[in-house]
Amino acid sequence: MPYELKAKISGIQEKLKAAGADVSWTRPEGMHLTLKFFGEIEDKRIPKIEKALDAVVDGIPTFTLSVSGMGTFPDMRRPRVIWIGLKEDGGNLLRLQKGVEEELKKTGFPSEDRRFTPHITLGRIRSNKNTDKLLRLIEEGKVEELGSFDVSEVHLIKSELKPAGAEYTELYSIILSN
Repeated sequence: MPYELKAKISGIQEKLKAAGADVSWTRPEGMHLTLKFFGEIEDKRIPKIEKALDAVVDGIPTFTLSVSGMGTFPDMRRPRVIWIGLKEDGGNLLRLQKGVEEELKKTGFPSEDRRFTPHITLGRIRSNKNTDKLLRLIEEGKVEELGSFDVSEVHLIKSELKPAGAEYTELYSIILSN
């Protein structure tokens, strides 16, 4: 995601911080779209994931995502995660995500229980402190399209939680077709 877009998203976070809610905010360098979350896995399973990604991306061209919309998971009555939405018109993102699920299921990884909702996590709510104010700001701050960016690669990322926040390490990368 381009720096300019991350800067706009960070600006939205700054407005939301005014609520004084107890939120762990995502740093700009940690903003990403998750196709599949694995949790703890053994290193010996990584080659199977790489092989599955190779099979899935074959034939999927570079595509464009637009950034718009904002909300909370699981919903506004029980907010735990604040997100900003991602949209794509051509169907390639959904093809990619479904392909990842299907290929990895063949190798023993369980499928997600919930429907795929393309988003970038802005922050995780840690307590109920000032959540009413925060939800009002989210409602008032309906995000029009902030911009768009091209998706040309898929990465397998290792995430380690550290006191200063999540630390990300790229384990594998594959380029989409042109």
